[in-house]
Amino acid sequence: MFKILILSNFFILIFGYICAQQDTIANKKTTELFGNIFPSFYSTYAKNKRTYNSFDIYTAQIGVKISLNTNVKGIVLYNVTKTTSDITVFDSLNKPLQVVYFKGSEYTAFLKQAEVQWKPTQHWEFSIGQILSEQYLTVQDKFWGYRYIAFTLQERYQFGYPADFGIRSAYNLDKWRFSVTISNGEGPFYKQDSNGLLQYATNIEFRPNNHWITKWYGNLYPNKNTLKSCQTAFIGYKTDKWRLGTEGVIVFNDLWKDANDYIGISAYFSYLLTKPWSIIARQDYIHKNSTLTKTYFTIVGIQYEPTKDFQISLNQRLFSNKQTTYWQSYLSVGFKF
Repeated sequence: MFKILILSNFFILIFGYICAQQDTIANKKTTELFGNIFPSFYSTYAKNKRTYNSFDIYTAQIGVKISLNTNVKGIVLYNVTKTTSDITVFDSLNKPLQVVYFKGSEYTAFLKQAEVQWKPTQHWEFSIGQILSEQYLTVQDKFWGYRYIAFTLQERYQFGYPADFGIRSAYNLDKWRFSVTISNGEGPFYKQDSNGLLQYATNIEFRPNNHWITKWYGNLYPNKNTLKSCQTAFIGYKTDKWRLGTEGVIVFNDLWKDANDYIGISAYFSYLLTKPWSIIARQDYIHKNSTLTKTYFTIVGIQYEPTKDFQISLNQRLFSNKQTTYWQSYLSVGFKF
């Protein structure tokens, strides 16, 4: 009881100090509606198989951001995308077995973000609710900038969740950002499980100037038997014409299974030829120890942007692993508001 009283008094003093440092800010409520639509058409070519054609909606989102003042805001975002995962079962020889199951809709709306943000001082900020993950979504996804063409490596191959229920504290300096997050670890599709386990994460970002950014992220997700963890690193460089980025990720003991490790590396660049034309290239590499599968994914394309927040891309993709190899031709469209 004595320790609880000491900790309670400590946090009261800290929050009292923070609140005392705030400038007096007049309440000025603002509301912003935002969203995106990412439709596409593609054809898939594989050896000894007929051509497969399809229209698709890669993802669609709609959200609202309400700011009470410059220090307090709330964000609610709904996302429409595939929320069910394909099920793969292997026999003792590591060969895939046929599985029959109800897959569910490919276009399910789910609560992606429901976050309350509070910035009590110039440097400190706090967030609570359904918060976006700093593992890849808040930096790498924005830097890549072509979400309407393809998700970044970690989201595409499910190295982690894009969001989760939790709380975050961050400290910002001119060139540095440090943050700590505690979350359920179940992602945006589920509530906390019956075990009540929590995931702990930290994130460090360094921006020496307007061109460079480096980032490290790590999390720990323990249970009584083993420890699941993740480490990621990212470095990016951009100018008005060039954009170069690379990231690496390793997941240890996924699903709390020993040696069930995933490794991923992605490198990408874009170059503005002359407005409104750009070229894009990306190479992904994924290795999953559990299936001994090495996968390569390549994108090469061109983008036409006739006006801000409206893009059209023609791009070619090559997917290759031990089991299959196929080409895809994509017409991708991005619309944001």
